[in-house]
Amino acid sequence: MVYPVMSRRAGGLSIGVNLNLGQECNWACVYCEVEGLVRGTPSDIDLQRLEQELDEVLAEAVAGRWSTENAAEAARASIKDISIAGDGEPTLSPQFSDAVEICARLRERHGLRGSTKLVTITNGSRAHLPAVESGLRRLGAAGGELWFKLDGGDPSARERVNAVGVPDHRVEANLVLASAACPTWIQCMALCMDGDEPGDEEIDSRVRMIERACAAGARPAGVVIYGLARPSRQPDAHRLEPLPRARLTSIADRFERLHLPLRVFE
Repeated sequence: MVYPVMSRRAGGLSIGVNLNLGQECNWACVYCEVEGLVRGTPSDIDLQRLEQELDEVLAEAVAGRWSTENAAEAARASIKDISIAGDGEPTLSPQFSDAVEICARLRERHGLRGSTKLVTITNGSRAHLPAVESGLRRLGAAGGELWFKLDGGDPSARERVNAVGVPDHRVEANLVLASAACPTWIQCMALCMDGDEPGDEEIDSRVRMIERACAAGARPAGVVIYGLARPSRQPDAHRLEPLPRARLTSIADRFERLHLPLRVFE
């Protein structure tokens, strides 16, 4: 349920919290690394076990188990985030809000609030549900942040990549709600499928979606552009290739007109 991983987007050691022990998700992204991904809702998790596992892993991390430095201060600094993510959409869990509270509490217990982020990685599709919004507000109150997926600028593009054609208005409304609840970064996957790179118009359609959401009240913290770094475990993995760094950079340039902070990861 709790696992350490070196994360390129976190910039170092990330302590993952997996609420989807049966690999359940409501999307089926073509680039997903989860083997055995299934459509469905996760079962309840043992919150006591979650707290115990996270307490133990954080204690080991603070003691420097995964750090190249022996000094306690350096070991703490190496723990970049506690990330509620794992093997599916975390907000599907009926205990999502409770998990946020546990993560926030243990981050305090181990003296990590000042150095370690609290993050939830989500497809954003459930931000309008009261139970999920409550969890996001808990995340915001704890000084955490949300990473909100936007992999296409129209339903057909999202159907192609995420296997779910969510309407534009729902994505935009959920971005408004999410960014009101906690600091929200928009994460955009960019990859080559069937030999085709995403065109400028497709990228611009994502930019326009963000502009419409901002006009409706969204206040995103920034945009993350990232490429295919790890192999997909999905049936169509053979159709995918990573984009060259130069193309990722040119894609990021098209988001400049939003005047938001930008991060780019290969």
